[in-house]
Amino acid sequence: ENVHLRPNIAKVAEDGRTVHFECQGGGDNSSAFAPVAVDTILWCTGYEYAVPFLDGREVGVSTAQGRIEPLYEHLFHPKFGASLSFIGLGFKILPFPHFEIQAAWVARCLAGKCTLPTEQEMAERARAFYDGFGEAAGPGAPAVEYTHCMDGIQWSYLQSISDQPGMEGAAHLPPWKREMYDVNRKKKGLHPTEYRDLVLEEELPLIQVGLEEVARSNNPPVPSSNLM
Repeated sequence: ENVHLRPNIAKVAEDGRTVHFECQGGGDNSSAFAPVAVDTILWCTGYEYAVPFLDGREVGVSTAQGRIEPLYEHLFHPKFGASLSFIGLGFKILPFPHFEIQAAWVARCLAGKCTLPTEQEMAERARAFYDGFGEAAGPGAPAVEYTHCMDGIQWSYLQSISDQPGMEGAAHLPPWKREMYDVNRKKKGLHPTEYRDLVLEEELPLIQVGLEEVARSNNPPVPSSNLM
């Protein structure tokens, strides 16, 4: 009862106890943003990548900089292709559709329905991408630990996978799911303590579209040739 979820912290006052929070656009729960005196701050900081069973010279996977490298498209090791794939590394994502689309690409590569570039090309493209992070990339470049961050690029990333030759008919991300994610992300910012149980008016048509899609998948139309 004495542990409370709060928005991102803006600053801690000089008294060492009063915490001020980032303003996230208002909402009907202004008390969640008001400064409060706290005893303890519990940071939910996520996790670090670790694959010690793959860091040998034969494989050469590194996590030394807070990311997994080298990877082509956040997924494939250039040397081994689809036989060594890392599904689900991205963060700030819509998780399960993201994993499903990545997994479909890996599966189709393993089945020979999709073809990856050569090892050299994958390695060169991975290196060019990784070089865009960290101090060495110059002022304003994202920090290295944001290499697998998908914030702002997830939709285009998943679409690029769906557009791969051989991915026809595989899992894809319909527009209603993207819109639902964007609405809920905004809702989480406005209502950080209630968003799980709160349904906004703008969500209702998206929920309806999703229910209709599920109903169609559970009751596919019968081919005309099978009709009496």
